Amino acid sequence: MTASLETLVIAAYVFATTFSIPRPGPAGAISDHELIALAVAQAATGLCSDRQFLGAIGRLLPGWFPHLPDQSQYNRRLRRLTPWITTTQLMVAELIAEGQVRLVDGTLIACANYPGCQGKSEFAGHAGYGYCPSKSQFVWGVRLVLISDRRGVPVGYDLVGPKTGQERDGALDLAAAHAGSVLFADKGFWGREYRDSMALIDIDLITPARHQPGQRPDAERAKARIRLVIESVFSNLKRQMRLDHHLAKTLPGLAQRIAQRLLALTLGILINTLTGRPPRALAAYDGR
Repeated sequence: MTASLETLVIAAYVFATTFSIPRPGPAGAISDHELIALAVAQAATGLCSDRQFLGAIGRLLPGWFPHLPDQSQYNRRLRRLTPWITTTQLMVAELIAEGQVRLVDGTLIACANYPGCQGKSEFAGHAGYGYCPSKSQFVWGVRLVLISDRRGVPVGYDLVGPKTGQERDGALDLAAAHAGSVLFADKGFWGREYRDSMALIDIDLITPARHQPGQRPDAERAKARIRLVIESVFSNLKRQMRLDHHLAKTLPGLAQRIAQRLLALTLGILINTLTGRPPRALAAYDGR
């Protein structure tokens, strides 16, 4: 087994075929399981435009997909397949997730940036303005809240509003599925009441302790190194897979683009584990 785009696509197809996907109407020239494999290839290559990807996949994987849908059909069918993409991702994550250590964090995803977008966009009512400290700017969008294991395997996620309080509520809901875990989070999750809420669902919440600037204890450095894993996961999603440039115009379209990237990431971690590579080293899967 080698770490390559071909291996990633085969793994996506094999795991997708574990489910029988009901389809209205006659069978298409390309099956739903093949479409899920195509979605993983698109996420791994970082080609955000469906039209550009469908034009390039014949060169990247010649002969693999002889019957490609047109752009509108591809987009429409993938949105319908989002629940099965998510189910496949969580199934693979359950196979490879390790230990009782979990990490949680959120990241802002911009949805629109034109004047009046908060009233005219299809995201109106779901998105809002939130502050992104890493870029020192306000973003109109939603927040992806993600929980992972120590190696960065995504084991749960949710889309919430961009404000900090909504991130905390989303993390609490996700953590409820991981009772008995030690959960590492950043200072956005400070608060005695919030820690007590986590304790009620049998979660030991670990957050940074307050300290003087420039006097970080060794224990705090160790916590920061653990939390860097989930920052690395967001970097995989936003930089290599270009989630920041998702081109989605609706909330279901954004959910589909997030799900296909998380599935590609999870399958990449699985293949890397089997081949003895670093877990989140995904450059080998971009088809270049």
